[in-house]
Amino acid sequence: MRLDRWAVLLERDPRQIIGLLSPSWAGEDKRGPLFSSPSAIDVAWDDPILRVMGLKSRARDDVKAFFGLSDAELDRIVAGSWRVRLRPAWQVAARIRNVGDPRAERLVVVGVTAIILILVAVIQWLR
Repeated sequence: MRLDRWAVLLERDPRQIIGLLSPSWAGEDKRGPLFSSPSAIDVAWDDPILRVMGLKSRARDDVKAFFGLSDAELDRIVAGSWRVRLRPAWQVAARIRNVGDPRAERLVVVGVTAIILILVAVIQWLR
């Protein structure tokens, strides 16, 4: 429910640009925003309902505990790299939904893999 609320907040303005954060494995001095746009964590923090539900602060540890995420899951949602510093809000919302319920994402991977295998089999058969 909490992850769904976070995704809905981002989907309200799907074209909003979300600034990504440094990954959790970056050194403490390198953690922080990669761009000056609001981050997904800022969007969650600005929601009074999530704060009433118990979101204590914008700190990574508080966000992880509140949403029940691991470092890797939080990085998947909010982290960027030197190449990708911004994302549209709809992409961040999709990442949140995939972390919350990875079954749909797995179905896409299985489907693409099946299509590739079928194409390889057809090509081999036509030779």
